[in-house]
Amino acid sequence: MTNGEAQRPPAHRLRALLGLLVLAAAALLAGPVPSAAAAGGEAEAYYIGDDGGLWSYQYSDTAGSWSTAARRGPAALAPPGARVAAVRTPGHRPAVYFTATDGSLYEYCADNPGSAPFSISGPATAEPGGRITAAWAGTRLTLVTSIWTGATAAAAPAVPQFNDACLPMTVDWRQLPAPALPSSEAASFAVTGRAGIFTVGDSGVVTVGWTSQATGGLTSYAIAPAGSARPGGGIAVAPGTTSGTVSVFFAGRDGRLNLATVGAGSGRIGSLQANTTAPTGSVPDGAVVSAARNAAGTAVGYVAADGSITLARLSSAGLWQSTEAISATGFSSPGSSVAVSDVDGYPACGTNGPRVVHFGPVRGPSPDPWVTAGLNATVGAAMTFV
Repeated sequence: MTNGEAQRPPAHRLRALLGLLVLAAAALLAGPVPSAAAAGGEAEAYYIGDDGGLWSYQYSDTAGSWSTAARRGPAALAPPGARVAAVRTPGHRPAVYFTATDGSLYEYCADNPGSAPFSISGPATAEPGGRITAAWAGTRLTLVTSIWTGATAAAAPAVPQFNDACLPMTVDWRQLPAPALPSSEAASFAVTGRAGIFTVGDSGVVTVGWTSQATGGLTSYAIAPAGSARPGGGIAVAPGTTSGTVSVFFAGRDGRLNLATVGAGSGRIGSLQANTTAPTGSVPDGAVVSAARNAAGTAVGYVAADGSITLARLSSAGLWQSTEAISATGFSSPGSSVAVSDVDGYPACGTNGPRVVHFGPVRGPSPDPWVTAGLNATVGAAMTFV
């Protein structure tokens, strides 16, 4: 779908998408979406606060600190804690997406930081506050949402009005079946000519569906069998260690973090690799996970069973290297929200209880400095780079 056009995904796309199993169960935070490489050592974090408005923080590597929280536009746009996706296109600050309470899709254009989020579709076109993820593949944005299932679904317009006034881009909008619980996870990763949509199905199967920009089709692969993960559990992706591969992370039912290496446009390569540098049972069942890769390797963040925000690290060759707590025990709820980026040695953010957000530049184990600020971010945040 191009800028200014109005088009719901064609029926053959939706039939293919229905092949992806419906997500179930709850997770608290969408991990950071893959994006262009960081520039200038800065990161931005976005979330929907408990007032229903879009909030953001900025991290400066130069200053070594986070900015003061700022709400971008009015309150009461989306359900408190609604999920958020953010993606950086070349030469631009992040474009941020979420679904409002009336089921319309909203965008915030960080190129114009003084502006407010604006609607880019008609109402009743996507699940309010539900699953959303985005990926930039060279010339095209792949945007994934869940289908509207509200009481007025029958009255929803047959064609959503999609008008992107922020960036002149081609948008491939994919709608997945609405999960049993609206906070179920999904992740996306872009490669040339296609994007991968990663989910955990209702049987615990871990699946990737690769889109085709040329045909509009979707080809799905099971990358971990049924029973591998909690239905709808956390999933995260990062660039692979070799060209043409993607690293996929999820919490296994055995209480360990698992790695699947996936070929771009295809299925799993080799066997699943469990993180044996942490004890069995230390990763909560279905835990939210977040991954980022830089020159030093890959870091995967989660809140461990003891409530500590934890980073599992892999070497630049993709081998499990270490696991360390970067906060005190009991800092947050086991399995709850966490996000990491590749700026300045993986800054991390997470929630502690129902009200406050904590951000910290992570350079080593606790007691690293953490900043407490902002409104509720219990569900849905995305960290992207500028």
